[in-house]
Amino acid sequence: MFKTIRFIWHGLVYLQRIFMLFAGCIITLLVFIEVMLRYVMGSPLFGVEELIVLIAMWLYFIGASYGSYERSHIKAELINTWVKSPKKYALVRSISSGITFILSLIMVSWTYPFFIWSITKGGTSQALLLPMYYFQSAVFVGAILMSLYFFTEFVDYVLQSFGRKSYFERLN
Repeated sequence: MFKTIRFIWHGLVYLQRIFMLFAGCIITLLVFIEVMLRYVMGSPLFGVEELIVLIAMWLYFIGASYGSYERSHIKAELINTWVKSPKKYALVRSISSGITFILSLIMVSWTYPFFIWSITKGGTSQALLLPMYYFQSAVFVGAILMSLYFFTEFVDYVLQSFGRKSYFERLN
């Protein structure tokens, strides 16, 4: 069972890394092509801006979830200057990560109706006529992934506050 969870965990992270790499390369290539066509050839490529926005939205939210996985998201912590005990510090961090997890669940609860609404309304983009849920699903998927990673962070800090080894470290 643990091997299966570990395989899924690593597979998900691997897919995120690959997506971020390819999305960054594709955006760079599309911007280069658009600049060359517009300013050198004098004729822009129709709809390339929409395509860049679509890929960029997915890149931003997959990148945000990957930052949650790495635990490299922005934090403003001063509590470590006052709390010196590792267990008490882990307890404070577990409270903080619990609040973060709850807020990420609220984000999921807000993005889900938005995602469903975009599917039922059937709107499309102006130039390429791409369904709008292609764009808006990035927010929903990113929120789900961030919630997953914030949950593992919360569990890790709770375990550490009881003096146990981090579950996250065992997955990696």
